[in-house]
Amino acid sequence: MLRKLVLGVAALALTTGPLAAQGFRVGPRLGFITYDDDTGLESGALIGLDGMYRLSPNLGIGFMLDVSRPSTDSSFFPAEMSFGDTTFIFGVKQPLTVVRAAVAGEFRLGGNLSPFISGSIGAYRISLDPQAARGPITFTELGLSIGGGLEFSTSDQTSVRLEIHDFVFTNFDRSRLDVTRRTGTVSTRTTTQGFNPVRFPDVLPALEPFDGTAHNISFAVAFSFTPGGS
Repeated sequence: MLRKLVLGVAALALTTGPLAAQGFRVGPRLGFITYDDDTGLESGALIGLDGMYRLSPNLGIGFMLDVSRPSTDSSFFPAEMSFGDTTFIFGVKQPLTVVRAAVAGEFRLGGNLSPFISGSIGAYRISLDPQAARGPITFTELGLSIGGGLEFSTSDQTSVRLEIHDFVFTNFDRSRLDVTRRTGTVSTRTTTQGFNPVRFPDVLPALEPFDGTAHNISFAVAFSFTPGGS
């Protein structure tokens, strides 16, 4: 599903020239995202690309594509390694790649300083660190967003946008990020439980599992360029 969305986004971006006269704008987005506490993901930067075709001065339809590289919060993923009478207890931390692609819609009031609201529907894809997961592991689910902000028109062709969005992850299962449950050795025997604490589980207890909808708040600055003017 994500591959089809990305291909659609690329096709839309390639049509910028023919749509320019009709009011197609495109530009980068730089921001910071705070992931839902229950996801076990740490906050971090994101970079994106937005495109919007204005159906009218107030309505637009287009795409959103962004990437972030958060790390997992080690306190959510406890592990232990035992060598004879010695046991090491630690939390596992790994970098992830989060890609989101969506079809977006927007309503704006118009003018040089214009409030707007926007929403999108698409997919998010999370890729685990191949070293930590001992191979390529990804999962893709439905993603939504709703938000708004202010757009400052700096010329007929350029504008700057300040925006805030709630990026919603549906069907998010934090256990899929837990590489300690895949393979590993506890004491001197191999177990399907990997490095999960079995000797001293109370020292670094696992948190309650989370499987559901996660709300992630993003703050961003976006730059837009309209070839040929708006």
